[in-house]
Amino acid sequence: MRCTSCGSEIPDGIKFCTSCGAKVEEPASIDNNFQNPGYQQVGSYQQSYDPNQQAQQYNGYNQTYPQPTQSYAPMNMNMNMNMEDTKPISPLGYIGYNILFSLPLIGIIMLFVFGFGGSVNVNVKNYARSFLIIYLVVIVIMIIIAIIAAVAGASLESSLKNYYY
Repeated sequence: MRCTSCGSEIPDGIKFCTSCGAKVEEPASIDNNFQNPGYQQVGSYQQSYDPNQQAQQYNGYNQTYPQPTQSYAPMNMNMNMNMEDTKPISPLGYIGYNILFSLPLIGIIMLFVFGFGGSVNVNVKNYARSFLIIYLVVIVIMIIIAIIAAVAGASLESSLKNYYY
């Protein structure tokens, strides 16, 4: 047994530490913690849960646990997918897809082919969809800038007409 004050080794049954003189108290055992009359010991930590058991007694109350009705796949929700379907894209693959998707007409066609059905790999499909979303955002921003430039040009033209005429 060790002294709780100084940590030195002391023999069992001694009431005071031989090194520092501190009072040695017996450590409370785990079973003494459950002697409180307000609490009832349900079981030990070594008991395992039996999923076939419907009701368990806990402090006088019956609690019913629902039985699992569906089992889940550990990784993929779709069991038909294999490892090639989820293989990551390599860095050279990203470069190749960037070059392919940046081609003027062929790139847009390939975006739709890879994004909506032509590609089996989900990573390529998601990358093509994200590239398509970026294209759409850029097109919307370009339309907004063109409208602002047209309005500013028309305003400038009308102010110049009034100034010179």
